[in-house]
Amino acid sequence: MDQDKLQLQLIRSYLENAQIMMQMAHYTKVGPSWRDSYRMTDVNRLYYIREGSGWIHIRGKDYYPKAGQLYLLPAGMKLAYARDDADPLGKYWCHFSATVGDVNLFQMLEQPHWIQVQDEERLEQQFQQLVELHRSNTLTAPLRIKSILLEIISEYIEQSTEQPHLTATTSTSKIHSVLSYIESHLSEQMSVDELAKLVHFHPNYFMHYFKTMMGLSPIVYINKKRLDKARRLLTTTEHTISAIADEIGMELYYFSRIFKKQTGMSPSEYRKASGKAHISEEETEQEPNGIFPH
Repeated sequence: MDQDKLQLQLIRSYLENAQIMMQMAHYTKVGPSWRDSYRMTDVNRLYYIREGSGWIHIRGKDYYPKAGQLYLLPAGMKLAYARDDADPLGKYWCHFSATVGDVNLFQMLEQPHWIQVQDEERLEQQFQQLVELHRSNTLTAPLRIKSILLEIISEYIEQSTEQPHLTATTSTSKIHSVLSYIESHLSEQMSVDELAKLVHFHPNYFMHYFKTMMGLSPIVYINKKRLDKARRLLTTTEHTISAIADEIGMELYYFSRIFKKQTGMSPSEYRKASGKAHISEEETEQEPNGIFPH
């Protein structure tokens, strides 16, 4: 797998495992007190500029926000800002956390700090909903908040002019290394001991570290990645089910059993439901007598 594809797969894994929670949302026409000098931020911030102008300094660069721009300012960065006294900013804003294990997602994933919004009216409606839901005591408000916030973040990433890329820090380089190895060796057998050696951890500590970062044990994560790859191959190729099992490092009957357990369908049923039935799919998926590998 080339490095660009590998990095995209890692980013997908982190996004899938990210825990997102909004802390506050509001609309503000900033007053004279909206001024700070190089303070370390403790939350991620979204600023959707609707009027006026101002100044923001982050990561050594100066920005001059204008109406129609959406800013994403990660936690853990030194931030300075001030309003334009002649034409102060009016902005929707929200504070939120986004973590993968103990690490801030936007310290792992480097993005431009602002985008030009493509559909300003729609984004304004989304922020209005966030503000209303933040005040709401309805049962499903937390789910609706998370859904809207995920949509805004997804669109931010998709509309960025630069391809997102991973940053290597002391806290993330080890998990990058492990996940890269897993992605490149899905067709091979892997053990916890082998993965732990990659980052010079004791296997017991490695198990704890991996689950903290990814929310799953290493073996469950590996099987999940294998089945994700199998689903892609079933719906985008005409590889036989036997060949797909080989590509993800599983015996055919075990693959068929675990695939059905996860999806409710056998691989051939899944392929047929997707409209990608193989013209010569004659392999049996019935389990033979005996014990399957675990």
